[in-house]
Amino acid sequence: MGQENFHASVQYGDFKGTAAADRRDHDSISKYLENQGLVNEGEFLVGIEAYSSELMGKAQVTDVSVTALVTKYEGYDDVQAAVDSGNPLKVRKIRFDMPLVDFFSLFKRFEISISSHGMIDQRDIIFDD
Repeated sequence: MGQENFHASVQYGDFKGTAAADRRDHDSISKYLENQGLVNEGEFLVGIEAYSSELMGKAQVTDVSVTALVTKYEGYDDVQAAVDSGNPLKVRKIRFDMPLVDFFSLFKRFEISISSHGMIDQRDIIFDD
């Protein structure tokens, strides 16, 4: 059993930032996990990590390494109460690879905002239209 802080991290950290996504109503990542038999009865999806390594300048469709984090707490309110307790949340990691296009198709919208070493992350910026 291990413990870690949930955040994005890569070898050099040249770019850091935030991500946001809207789940699909029917073909969501939760439904994908269920259809693949990867989640157990009563498990709740609390996090997703996606990792891709360099393509070495090759234009190709590649797989993304996905880690889904699930917990045994039932429903959003119980999970939130567990998180609010201040104790580390006990999760099970489910690791699998899938085509990048398939991964993004599990979301309605997906945005990643990264800046050099995170210097403008969560900061106001002014720009010319």
